[in-house]
Amino acid sequence: MYRPASPFAERTVAIFTVAIWALTLAGIGLVTTPDPARADDLSAIEWTTNMDDPPIGDPNAKKGGTFRTYLRAYPLTLRLVGPDATDVFANWSQSYSIEFRLVRRHPTTDNYIPWMATHWSIQPDGRTVYYKLDPDARWTDGEKITADDYVFAFEMLSSTEIVDPFWNTKMELYESVEAIEPYVLKIVGKKESWRPLHEFRFFPMPKHAINLGPNWIKEAHLTPPVVPGPYVVSETREGEYVKLSRVADWWGTNKRYMQGLYNVDHIIVRTIESNDRAFDFFKKGELDFIRILTAKTWAEDTDFESIQKGWVHKKRVFVDYPDGLYGFAMNLEKPLFQNKDFRKALQYAFNFDEVNDNLMFGAYYRAVSTFEGSFFENPNLEPYGFDPKKVREHLAAAGFKKRGSDGIFARDDGTRASFTLTFGSPGLRRHMTVAQQTMKRLGLEMKLQLLESGTAFKRGQERAYDVYIISQTTDFFPDPHQYFHSSFVPTRNNNNVFAFGNDRADELIETYRFGSDPAEREAAMHELDALIQDEAFYIPFWNAPFQRFLHWDHVRFPEFYLPKRTESTMQWQVFWIDEERQEALVAARSAGRALPKDDVVDVDPYGVKVAIEAALAGQ
Repeated sequence: MYRPASPFAERTVAIFTVAIWALTLAGIGLVTTPDPARADDLSAIEWTTNMDDPPIGDPNAKKGGTFRTYLRAYPLTLRLVGPDATDVFANWSQSYSIEFRLVRRHPTTDNYIPWMATHWSIQPDGRTVYYKLDPDARWTDGEKITADDYVFAFEMLSSTEIVDPFWNTKMELYESVEAIEPYVLKIVGKKESWRPLHEFRFFPMPKHAINLGPNWIKEAHLTPPVVPGPYVVSETREGEYVKLSRVADWWGTNKRYMQGLYNVDHIIVRTIESNDRAFDFFKKGELDFIRILTAKTWAEDTDFESIQKGWVHKKRVFVDYPDGLYGFAMNLEKPLFQNKDFRKALQYAFNFDEVNDNLMFGAYYRAVSTFEGSFFENPNLEPYGFDPKKVREHLAAAGFKKRGSDGIFARDDGTRASFTLTFGSPGLRRHMTVAQQTMKRLGLEMKLQLLESGTAFKRGQERAYDVYIISQTTDFFPDPHQYFHSSFVPTRNNNNVFAFGNDRADELIETYRFGSDPAEREAAMHELDALIQDEAFYIPFWNAPFQRFLHWDHVRFPEFYLPKRTESTMQWQVFWIDEERQEALVAARSAGRALPKDDVVDVDPYGVKVAIEAALAGQ
């Protein structure tokens, strides 16, 4: 049976094989072996860079204008780390801070490219990397970014003052972060890494602007951070919006790989509680761009007058990026979910085909793997599938053998097969109502708790839920450590929302993180994938290898629209505002006059759609 990752298997294997081969080459063939007696003798270091890949955006993109978008929740904090710093606003705040790593992976070629560092040198020990920092780099307050800011970042992220177990644990990867010269940084990991540029790429924190201490969490809560990226928080109105403004004469504007990115002068992120309301704002022209999150809206509600008259354009852009976690997360701290048979009963009670066919126009594909779409997904996994007979068998094995007068199974001690589903997306209400009704027919009571998205996220992080809809993005390489390692179980406010961890899973995660043999790493991830599926505390939902959105005519994109490895439409910010077209659009709308209509909906610059259709045709 076709699964969405399957058509990409050979292609993805090839991509990752080339990437890993290139990384190995960079780590072995392009450096010199330093004399141990003078390990920091910079004259003995052969530096590597990459200025040969194409720009990420369109270098001819116009600068200026204001881009208006939305989020469904006002930021829980403006801090970059600490409690609540991974809320829905984090995609914006981290875009100009944490994502400004020393090097980045080019989102189309997969090669490493300069970012905050101009050059790098991986040493033969596989755990030491030297970086030559860009001397042009400046903080948004104008101060120079130097190696001392990276040393401070290491100290800060290691500190308990930030109340952030994720970053505290992450810093355990490092043995040292040293400023060799003002613009030369040396990073040493505690263990050899098979992907040192990924593992030890790091980001700076402004030493001059942060007063780290017992009150930092509170003091920095709603203070606009000083960052290396092009935007600062310039204005806020609590509960309503956050305005980001582009720094005048930003240092990165003319850098090769930053050309054509970060083009608008201002970004206004409004708080609009539901996607339906946001859609209304968009149609009125009060938002410039909107992602279409549901197949129903895409199929039934995207042929309104503005589209017919060419004022608004409709696009489905096919991209190739691994999927993050998206589905039901069960809280293993709750007694009900500590029973594996009960968890398996829920697996068999989820009827994906019913939801997909009846509510989503058959537009999605069932996700199976925890590492869906990546090289490390286990190709032998099959979904549990909808099976009422197995639901009853596993409920009986869990002690739920008799139905009460309300039709819900119960144990002899009176415990009912009842739980609450917590989620923060109003667009999923219909889907979850169908799932709720199906489960009720099977003797399971799933009560729905729809919360404001920020509140729902917080409940998940604090494990204050029974079942929670987790929706987490991923990276080029999956990161099972933060989600499934037992070291996060004793604490809250981290991404192990499941409270899962066992010795075998920990061993497999460590093999993936630090193993030197590619075959062993792959085998470890495949076993971990199977282990997680068997433990049954996570029910994957669905996926689609495309981004669907609408945009007004003055919002422009490159010919390819989005880089190949695009996780979200706003990730690389290759769009721009054409103010001349904006004036023409205003005049056309006022006169009711049509503009040239763009009838091309599907954009497939990387052959992703072609691969899917070829796989379907071959079934």
